[in-house]
Amino acid sequence: MHRHVRSSPFTAIVLAVLAAFAALAAPVRAQESGTVQGTVTLAENGGAVHGAVVLIVEAGLVGLTGEDGAFEIGDVPPGSYEVLAQREHLTAGRQMIALTPGGTATVDFELGLSPIHEEVTVTAAAGGAQTTFEAFNAVTTLDSFDLVGQSHGSLGDALQREPGIASRSFGPGSSRPIIRGFDGDRVLILEDGIRTGDLSSQSGDHGITIDPNSAERIEIVRGPATLLYGSNAVGGLVNIITPHESYRDSLFEGTRAQFTADAGSANAQAGSNASLQHAQDNLLFWAGGSTRRTGDYDTPEGTIGNSATELTNARAGIGFFGERFFVSGGFNVEDGRYGVPFADEFHGAHGEEEEHGDEDEGEDEDHGDEEEGEEESEVDLDSRRRVGRFDLGLRNLDNRAIEGVRVSLNVIDWNHDELEIENGIEAVGTQFDNRTYVVRAEVDQRPTEHISGRFGVWTQVRDFEATGVEALAPRTDLSSFAAFAYEEVNFGRLRLQFGGRVERNDYRAMERMGGLGHGEEDDHDEEGDEEGEDHEGEDDDDGDDHGEEDDDEGDDHGEEEGHDIDIEAPDPRDRQFIGASASIGLHADLGGDTAFVANLTRSHRAPALEELYNFGPHVGNLAFEVGNPDLDAETTLGLDLSLRHQSDRVRSDLNFFVYDIDNFIFGDRTDEVLDTLPVFNFLQGDSRFTGFDARGSFRLAGEAWATLGLGYVDARLTALDQALPRIPPLRGTVSLDVPYRGFTVSPEVTFAAKQDNVFRGETETDGYVVADIRASYVWPRQHTAHILTFTAYNLTNELYRNHTSFIKDLAPEIGRGFKVGYSVRFF
Repeated sequence: MHRHVRSSPFTAIVLAVLAAFAALAAPVRAQESGTVQGTVTLAENGGAVHGAVVLIVEAGLVGLTGEDGAFEIGDVPPGSYEVLAQREHLTAGRQMIALTPGGTATVDFELGLSPIHEEVTVTAAAGGAQTTFEAFNAVTTLDSFDLVGQSHGSLGDALQREPGIASRSFGPGSSRPIIRGFDGDRVLILEDGIRTGDLSSQSGDHGITIDPNSAERIEIVRGPATLLYGSNAVGGLVNIITPHESYRDSLFEGTRAQFTADAGSANAQAGSNASLQHAQDNLLFWAGGSTRRTGDYDTPEGTIGNSATELTNARAGIGFFGERFFVSGGFNVEDGRYGVPFADEFHGAHGEEEEHGDEDEGEDEDHGDEEEGEEESEVDLDSRRRVGRFDLGLRNLDNRAIEGVRVSLNVIDWNHDELEIENGIEAVGTQFDNRTYVVRAEVDQRPTEHISGRFGVWTQVRDFEATGVEALAPRTDLSSFAAFAYEEVNFGRLRLQFGGRVERNDYRAMERMGGLGHGEEDDHDEEGDEEGEDHEGEDDDDGDDHGEEDDDEGDDHGEEEGHDIDIEAPDPRDRQFIGASASIGLHADLGGDTAFVANLTRSHRAPALEELYNFGPHVGNLAFEVGNPDLDAETTLGLDLSLRHQSDRVRSDLNFFVYDIDNFIFGDRTDEVLDTLPVFNFLQGDSRFTGFDARGSFRLAGEAWATLGLGYVDARLTALDQALPRIPPLRGTVSLDVPYRGFTVSPEVTFAAKQDNVFRGETETDGYVVADIRASYVWPRQHTAHILTFTAYNLTNELYRNHTSFIKDLAPEIGRGFKVGYSVRFF
C-alpha cells in the first residue's frame, strides 16, 4: 500500500545540524583543564579490575579501567570533585579530589562486593552521567546484575517490584509498567533514548517485545527531565539501555561479552541471551540476541490456558568513534508471540452476554482446563518489530559553548496479527501496522562552574493502519515536532533546574472503513470527509465545551438500565495540537549526607490516537470504545518533593507527588452493552493524582542490609470524587540481603493492601502477602564475573490477584515455583 512521508521536518533538522557542525568544530582557546587518573583493584586479593566505571560526580565525566585496572579521564575543569568507581555490585565509597588548572589528581579504589551500590543515570542528567542522589528527578535503575538475578520474561514483570510501579496486563505476554498510577500513553517506553514504536500503550493485550534480560541497564525516571523525551510522559518514562550504547562515550580497547541462561518451573520458563562488543582502532562492532519462552503458568487454582509466550530478538551494528567525530549504524529484529487468556470468550460470544467482571471470587472455576469434547478456541498475538538506527555527531569540541552534538535517525516498523484459532486452525482476525520515523538532534553544552545543560529538537512521522474485526480506528498519519531544553544552575550547595518543551502534533485521519455506526448503514462517508476538511487547521478550543457536555451525558448513562443499543460512530476529522511544557526545580544540600529536592512542572499532552478515533468492540480493554474527535489537550500541574539521605549505614529516598490534570481523558463506563462489552465513552474531566514512593536501605551487622520499599497513589475525578480505574493499591516489599564472601541470601516479602477504591463496574481485590527467597553466588575476577542465582517464589502458594490486570477476576497470579540462572561476563 502506498505510504506518504512528510520529509520536510527531517530535512530541516538534519541540514541545520550538519550546517552547524563546521562552526562548532572550529577550535577556540579552551580553559586550562586537568586530568584525573588512578587504579581500581579488588579488595579481596588486590587484583586489577578491568571494565570498572569511574565517575567524576559533579562533572558527569565517565571513564573505564583498562586491563591493568588503570584509568585516565582528561579535559576535566579545575575544582573539587567526588569520584566513585564500581563494576556492577563491586563498589567502593566516594573519594574527594582537588584538581588544579593543568594539574593531575590521582585516586585509587579497592572494590568489594555489596548488595547496595550507587545508581547512575544518563537519561535524567543535564549532561553526561549523574548519580541518582544528585539528580533532580526521582530515578530508579536496574543494572544487568539485578536483571540477571530476576530473570523476568517481560518489562512489566521486571519492574513491578520497584516502589510506585505496577504491571498492567491481559496475561503474561502483554505486561507493561504503570508508574504512579499512570498507564498507556502517559508512560513512555524508550530504547536508548528513542521511543520503541510499538502499540503497547493502546491496548491491554498489546505487549512490549524487548527482552529486559538483554539490557545493560534500565532507568525509570519520574519528574521534569521527562520533558526531554515527550510532554505526554506525565507518569514517567522507562529507558532500556543496550550494552553497546552504554560504552559509546567511553570507548574501550578489546572485547566485552555476556552470556546468560535461565529456567523456571511454574511456567516452564527457559531463556538465554548473549551480547558482544569489540572495539579496536576507534571502531566498535556489536552483536547480540536472545530467545525466551514460557508455557501456560500454574496458579493455586490450576493452569491458566493459552498464557504461553515466545520471544526472539537479534541486533548488530558498527560504529566509528574518533576523538571528535562519530558515526554508527545498527538494526534490531524482534519476533514475539503470546497467548491472550480468555480473549476467545469475548471474541466468540457476540450475542451472548457474559458478566465476568461481576462474578464473586468464590465462584471462580479452574478456567485453564478445557472440558473434553468442547470446541477449542484461542486468541494469540504474533508480532514483528524491525528497527534501523543511524547516529552521527561531534564530541569533545574545543568550543566555549558546545561540547557535542548528536543526531539520531530511527526507522521502526511494527506490525502484529491477532490470530483467532479454532481447533488448531489459525486465521488472522485483525492486522496492525505502525511505521514510525524519528529524528532527534541534541546539543550538549560545555559545562561551566555554574551552568550545564542540553537542548535540541525532535520530530516523528507515524503511519498507523489496522484492518480486520478490531480495526477500531481509521488509517491515521501523525506528524509531531518539538523543541526542548533542560538547564541546571549550580550555586554550590544549592542548584536550580529549568526545563521547557514546545510540541506540535498533527493528526490526519482517513475515512473510516466498514461503516460508521454499529448496526447501521455507512451513509456518512462524504459528510464526514467534508466535515474533516472544514475543521482542518481550525482552532481546537471547542473541545472544552464538548468535553463538559459529554461529562454530563456520561453521568446520565451510568443511571440507565443495561441493554443493547445502536451507536453511531463519530466522524473522524483532522486535529492539530500545539502546547508548551515547563519545569523549575530546586536541589538543596542540607548537610549530613542529606538532600531536599522540589520540582514544579506544567505539561501539555495531546490526546492519543485511540482516544480520538477508536470505535467498536475492543476485547483488549474489555470495552466497546467510543472515541471523541473533539477532545481537548490535557494540562498537568505537578509538584514533586524528595528527601534523600546517603551514608555508609543508611540510604533512603522518599518522594511525594501531586498532579492536578485539567481535561483528563478517561473511558467513562456506561450501563449500555454492545457485543457483550460495556460501552465506554472517551470523555474529559479534571483529576488529581496524589501519593508517594519510597525506599530505605539500612546496614545491619557487617555487610548485611535490610530494605523497605513502599508505593501508594490515590487517583480520582475531582468533580465527582470518583476513583479512576485500575489504580494500584498500597504496595511494598521488605527484603534482607545477607552476604558471606561471594554468597548472598535474600529473603523478600511483597505485600499489598485491599483495593476497594474502584471505578464504576470495577471489582475490588483483596490484599495479599507473598514470600520469596533468592540465593546468589558471584565470582568476580580481573576479566570475568560469574553469577549463579536460585529463586524460590510464592513460597506459600498464595492465591492473589493483580488489581491492574484486565483479567484479574478470571486469572490469579502465578503460584509456587522456582527458577535458576547463570551469567558470565567478559571484560
